[in-house]
Amino acid sequence: MDSLFGISMTVIMWVLLGILGLAVGVVLYVVLRSRVMFLMGLRNIPRRGAQTTLIILGLMLSTLIITAAFTTGDTVDRSLTAQGYSMLGHVDEWIQLAAERNGPPREIDSTIPQRLSDRLREAIEADPDAKIDGYLPILRSDVPIVNPRSRQSEPIVNFVGLDSTSLDGFPDVIDAGSGELLDVGSLAADEAFMNESAADALDTEAGDTIQIFVRSEPHDFTIMAIVEDKVVTGLGDFNAKEGLVTRLDTLQELLGQPGEVNFIAISNEGGVRSGLDLTEDVLASLDVAIVDVSFERAALEVYDVKRDLIEDFQLVGNVMTTFFLIFGLFSIASGMLLIVMIFVMLAAERRSELGMARAIGTRRGHLVQMFLSEGMAYNMLAAFVGVGLGVLVAVGIANVMGRIFGDFFNIEPHVTARSLIISYSLGVSLTFLTVTFASWRVSNLNIVAAIRDLDEVSVPNPEAGTVRGFLRGLLNATVTVVLAPISLFVLMLRGHTFGFSAPERVYGERIPLWPFFVVPLAPFYLIALAIVALTRDRRPDKMSSWLVALGILVPPFGLALVALQDRRAMISWAPGLATVGIVGGAMLMLLGLDSDTAFPFALGFSLVTFGIAVVLVYFGLRARAAYTFAGVFLLLFWGLNAGNRLEGLFGTLDGDIEMFFLSGIVMVAASTFVLVYNADLMLGIVSLVGGRFGTILPAVKTAVAYPLQNRFRTGMTLAMISLVIFALTIMSTMTLNFDRIFLADSARGGWDVVVEENPNNPIDDLTVTLREAGSPAPETFAAVGKLQIAGEPRVRELGLAEPAQFEAYVVVGMSASFAEASQIKLGARASGFESDEAVWAALATRDDVAIIDRFAVSGNVGLFGGADFGVTSIDADADSFEPVTLEIQDRISEVVTRVTLIGVMEIGPSASFFGLYVPEATFEKTFGDPFLSRHVVALEDAGDSKAIAREIEGSLFTIGAQAESLKQLLDDDRALQRNFFLLMQGFMGLGLFVGIAAVGVIAFRTVVERRQQIGMLRAIGYQRSTVALSFMIESSFVTLLGIGSGVGLAIWLSYFLLTSDEFPVVDYVIPWGQIGFISGLAFLASLVMTYIPSRQAAGVPIAEALRYE
Repeated sequence: MDSLFGISMTVIMWVLLGILGLAVGVVLYVVLRSRVMFLMGLRNIPRRGAQTTLIILGLMLSTLIITAAFTTGDTVDRSLTAQGYSMLGHVDEWIQLAAERNGPPREIDSTIPQRLSDRLREAIEADPDAKIDGYLPILRSDVPIVNPRSRQSEPIVNFVGLDSTSLDGFPDVIDAGSGELLDVGSLAADEAFMNESAADALDTEAGDTIQIFVRSEPHDFTIMAIVEDKVVTGLGDFNAKEGLVTRLDTLQELLGQPGEVNFIAISNEGGVRSGLDLTEDVLASLDVAIVDVSFERAALEVYDVKRDLIEDFQLVGNVMTTFFLIFGLFSIASGMLLIVMIFVMLAAERRSELGMARAIGTRRGHLVQMFLSEGMAYNMLAAFVGVGLGVLVAVGIANVMGRIFGDFFNIEPHVTARSLIISYSLGVSLTFLTVTFASWRVSNLNIVAAIRDLDEVSVPNPEAGTVRGFLRGLLNATVTVVLAPISLFVLMLRGHTFGFSAPERVYGERIPLWPFFVVPLAPFYLIALAIVALTRDRRPDKMSSWLVALGILVPPFGLALVALQDRRAMISWAPGLATVGIVGGAMLMLLGLDSDTAFPFALGFSLVTFGIAVVLVYFGLRARAAYTFAGVFLLLFWGLNAGNRLEGLFGTLDGDIEMFFLSGIVMVAASTFVLVYNADLMLGIVSLVGGRFGTILPAVKTAVAYPLQNRFRTGMTLAMISLVIFALTIMSTMTLNFDRIFLADSARGGWDVVVEENPNNPIDDLTVTLREAGSPAPETFAAVGKLQIAGEPRVRELGLAEPAQFEAYVVVGMSASFAEASQIKLGARASGFESDEAVWAALATRDDVAIIDRFAVSGNVGLFGGADFGVTSIDADADSFEPVTLEIQDRISEVVTRVTLIGVMEIGPSASFFGLYVPEATFEKTFGDPFLSRHVVALEDAGDSKAIAREIEGSLFTIGAQAESLKQLLDDDRALQRNFFLLMQGFMGLGLFVGIAAVGVIAFRTVVERRQQIGMLRAIGYQRSTVALSFMIESSFVTLLGIGSGVGLAIWLSYFLLTSDEFPVVDYVIPWGQIGFISGLAFLASLVMTYIPSRQAAGVPIAEALRYE
């Protein structure tokens, strides 16, 4: 994989290595400057082995997920590109008739005359700058084959004829067994090589005689060897691998096309991979050569097939990496929350120790260094373990993907050093930033309260709740955000003796030197030093509000004011940062509205809502009221926004997969605020339930009371569990409902079997042809219809304010029998048609009407390749409309026909019957012969569709027809989709370990933290079993809240999404079975993690616990 989000992976690696170097440099600085603090941090690691193990497991999960995502991308990229190089071999470019042209050239019809191919070869050879070492004319045709010995047959095998005199640049006909290069020129007129895929399908061995049917006539060929799958040996693509290869003149005679070819393969100088670098030069040479031999540039087209194929495969790898990363972000976010909570709990455990350390002279910076050292020790080890386990997870994912997609391509695990370096560096960097924040937070403690293990008493801010205090907070927040590199150093120096005024300054103490070692930051640090040096002795006693306001508007001036403010003055950071968030959010909203993009608008709206709540709390509004209202308001906004129900207010905003992650983060945060600030209301409910079981009521009350006392810890745990459960639940819900939309039986439209013709052997009447072949299948038919697909159709809508241009869209001609028997349901009908039956009757009897799939109306035509056209005059949620006039055009002949659109299919059958459907007579008048024809069959008993499809294909194998059960196709698609999403759920389920680890960490910490309370409970009569039960119920209470929050939010969001105008006919269904399994698994795992700590709590001796300090 070479890029991610358009950025080179090599660049990403070096940037992350730089950040990793910074993190390691900080630790080395601590080792050199404060070795005692470093050792004090490390000494805590071996003290509690179980807790240390849980911490490492929690920390390593982010790195594991990142590694698994990148390695999976490498695996897909490597597997697909390796197959791309293998299947194309030395073929780099491909010359054939142009796909788009105004009319057939005079000299070229369906094939390229070989004499013109020879002239083109001469022009290329005459160019001394042409970096081409191979030129190979090829003739290809699909034929049915039977092997009489094995009694196996294949209706479509790609038969290839190669010019044996031009194979020097294409050493790709290789014996599959020995690896020996074979000579196509040595084959006799009745001999051929068969590729491995065809040999497997037909159970063919070298020496077998097979029968090839051309225009229903059998021809015997002897297979001289089995060769590797290559383009030149008949490999078409992942779905059409079977091939046969012989001499060019042999196939020309067999097909009745002497002196003709339909493709010319070009090989660049160099090898299979290195030749790709010369593609641009070769394309330029070929363009000149085509002009030199009097070919019109529009007549022949040069396709850089290898470069396009490799880039497509690399794109798939990038998409897979992005997909896994986006879905893994929920678990990564949970891991970041776990890190913060772990260090907050570690600080709570060591408050007395930290207080005594501060009392004997250590500073806050020393505590930060101590915790940073401990955190980075955990981090470096956890990231190393995470990378190793991530590779194992990626190997498991690759094996599962191999089973899921094995019919299309091979997946083999592949690991690159670059991805491992990126994963390790990114994992360490994310954890380093989080640990730094957590270390700074826990270092802020009251020395006396910490030594005596008393609750922290916050010093009242005299400016709290005042406009002046708000303005100062906004000033500091604005300057910090806008001028971050300088302002952060100014704020750091504000608390250092260097920033003190002259009477307070301790002379002789050095300024912090570490910023000079971070070369990019050194200039900003020098500026900060200069600002502080100029202002430290000039601080005014009071600062006017208008000056503060001016500093907010002019951040450079505000930076000077920040340096001038009294270092002892308390800063109201919360409302200041919240206001900056409001302004930034408003700007994001305007950006989203201006660009019609949902992500910046929704993010901005969420920031504004949370910011207003924080500001209102600062000015005296009760926190419960503010945060509850903000949380509920955001939940309502995200539900309505997901269903485009706010389109009337904000217009149409486009979003992609990133909205999935953003919605989860914001909704979980909103829900957590609502639950945490209203959890006490649940105490009465829980007590009422517990009261029915009088013996456990004491355990229930104590279990619920403790989580309510520590909102931060409870909220963090709720958020961790909710995030992952939300992701898993919404994926289960969306998968089930999409199954019901696109893969339900109604998607078949009443048809059971589809039969695709071989273009060389057209079928006029399927029933008659089968009866002539002696097949009993027609006796099971209830109806038969015929569909013809155009090769170069274009469509445009008439009656618009601005004339529309013709655009590509699939056009299908349907027989009257198809219209008469079809059960495709319509989601919208033109006025004048009272029922679906009336529309289908008009389609069967008239030649000026048409119907179209739902995607053309909803604007989702991009889901299907080559589809640009859309009907703009019909609303996506309309069930009736005024008839719309369309024009269809054959791009080649330029014949134009006008039709009236009278129906729009429901969304379910639209995927199976995509396109604009017109009567057969209209189709033939416009397009003539079809590019492809299909026959669809409705059976008396739909349950026999698979057997009937086999019978039809077996009876028609000599003409190369392929028959498939529509029900089987839908079942296969359903299984493929379900298995892939199960794989994704398993990957995201890794995040559950974060939540469970959090429960375990809290449980282990709680036993230590409450030893005295446990002793008191035991002393007043609590039994051991009651204490243990209290711990179990406490864990269950928090876990069930998190699970309930995640499930509820996922159902809330998916309901609004799936009942929106995009899916107007969906009956929303909840997969309670899957949700119950996921929730039950999470709950049981939390109980297991709590069991050991609860036993420890129950076993605490009363006297020892009461004396514990």
